[in-house]
Amino acid sequence: MLENAAVMALAAIALLVAAYFTYGRFLGRLFGLDPRRATPSHTMRDGVDYVPTRIPILFGHHFASIAGLGPILGPAIGVIWGWVPALLWVVLGSIFIGAVHDLGALLISLRHRGRSVGEVAYYLMGSRARLLSLLIIFFLMSVAMGAFCNTLADMFVNYNPDAIIPAAGLMVVAVAFGLAVYRLKVRLLPATLVAVAIFAGLIVYGVEQPVLSYAWFCSPKTQSLLEEAKAAKPEMGRPGFDRPYGARSAVDFFEARGEREAVAELGAINRPGSVLWKINYAWIAVLLGYAFLASILPVWLLLQPRDYINSFQLYVALLLLGAGLAAAAITGSEFARIDAPMVRWDIPDAPPMFPLLFVTIACGAASGFHSLVSSGTTVKQLDRESDAVPIGYGAMLTEAALAVLVIAACTAALSRADWGEGGLYAGWSAIGGGGLAMQLNAVVRGGANLMSQVGVPVPLGRTFIAVTVTAFALTTLDSATRLLRFNVEEIGRSLRIPLFTYRAVASLAAVLGIGFFAVVPAGKALWTLFGTTNQLLAGLALLLVSVYLYQHRRVVWYTLIPMLFMLGMTSWAMGWNLIQFYQQEKWSLFVTTVIVLVMAVWLVVEGVLAFLRGPVPYREPESAVMVEETGSAETAATR
Repeated sequence: MLENAAVMALAAIALLVAAYFTYGRFLGRLFGLDPRRATPSHTMRDGVDYVPTRIPILFGHHFASIAGLGPILGPAIGVIWGWVPALLWVVLGSIFIGAVHDLGALLISLRHRGRSVGEVAYYLMGSRARLLSLLIIFFLMSVAMGAFCNTLADMFVNYNPDAIIPAAGLMVVAVAFGLAVYRLKVRLLPATLVAVAIFAGLIVYGVEQPVLSYAWFCSPKTQSLLEEAKAAKPEMGRPGFDRPYGARSAVDFFEARGEREAVAELGAINRPGSVLWKINYAWIAVLLGYAFLASILPVWLLLQPRDYINSFQLYVALLLLGAGLAAAAITGSEFARIDAPMVRWDIPDAPPMFPLLFVTIACGAASGFHSLVSSGTTVKQLDRESDAVPIGYGAMLTEAALAVLVIAACTAALSRADWGEGGLYAGWSAIGGGGLAMQLNAVVRGGANLMSQVGVPVPLGRTFIAVTVTAFALTTLDSATRLLRFNVEEIGRSLRIPLFTYRAVASLAAVLGIGFFAVVPAGKALWTLFGTTNQLLAGLALLLVSVYLYQHRRVVWYTLIPMLFMLGMTSWAMGWNLIQFYQQEKWSLFVTTVIVLVMAVWLVVEGVLAFLRGPVPYREPESAVMVEETGSAETAATR
């Protein structure tokens, strides 16, 4: 029974559902959420960022924003230590830490007129705490989105050119949906059905028409060879390379055929001047340009409808993966049996499970990035305070369910060779050898194998999972760039630099920060830095929530204990990272880690001082009220 992936997933998801109806509702009462209290989306409504939104749409936006690559990529790497530690951390971490953190971040932002956690730090702990929080957030989001941007480009080039048309087409569909619902007043249900149907058609079309963007930079001879390989008929003795014709398959094919010139021309993605190097940077530039536009457009025009439509794709993916697991178990398929070890200590070249597991698997269990989404875009669209429980606590548990299915896909639905000698999970260097996109490709292959158990053709399943992964990574990229824009504006107000309070300037600064880490040749090390910084922010956000509850004479243990766990594990992991970055001479990552760690320690000291001052009735400073009345703080984003 322990080696049955379906039983494992069903038990885990049952625990998550039970936790929502018990612990989640208990926290809603503990936090004093009141459906009669006016939310910032009503009191500060501006039609750009502050827009009251119905639960289904806002849940889709919030879930799509927090999901991204985190609950997919993290578990795909973390299961190398065994499926039991990964599963326990995802389930227990999400129930008692991650979902508590997300709901708490919504709470303190609601009580401070929709301000971000960085701004809230000012009212709870002082001006130094605000600046420290804002700077830590800037580094976190720049690192995280740099990793996402680089990985997306890698996937589009090397593994999933079939995801390009659906991912790009969804943006057009989302804009049309936003205009139809908010301007033409089309009813939500028919607009949703049409949008989802078009998106499904784009996925099917993407299977047939993969965009080989790497071919654009190739010589005519290499382009001709690529077309010949695509047109190959293996059953007629004319072998080609595998769909969806990613550059990695093309290189392998040309090497097998002895086409040395084509192999040399394509080259490696990290070799300056090669075709893959050029197209990778071209994709990074395109993604950054998209993120800039998405961060300055009204939230109802692109961001919200794109996330809403995207959420249906993930719901279908969850349903198909779950059904595939059940079918595999019923039929006795090999994909129902977990091939991975329960716990694994003897991994070649691997870092220690403690504390690295807790920062490698971040978003599926707990994530500081979620506090930025909760207090950045979600809180500005929350219609009633009571909606915070299904959106804040519920969305985190749904993300954990996704992480559980990813664990099943990587431990049961891959081939046994992936867990054998020389396979993907043979050692730490093996799992990171192809970059982060290699782990995502493992999820794509495993997910397609599970979906095939319910009749979905493997090529279509691979495209569907690939589009799900890339679409949610894009969703996180555009949402995070918008949040980073808010963050830069707040830094500008904190340091009294008016230029940074303008929307376009702040968005440009955000994109430059992301771009810097997108081009750092760090590979899996960048993901590790993201994980440690991300979990550090989760601990600091829980610190803010704990200070708020303490000042209001409410029970703090439900946030204080998770805070101590997160700060302890993260500090341990950051110390390990510092040693590795120093030994590997990755100076940009070393310096970034030192800066973030120093600021974090300082912020913790500010939090301790706030506790020592004792519980005091909270009164918002007069200057804050005046800021709201004049609109100078919040409407700067709409200039």
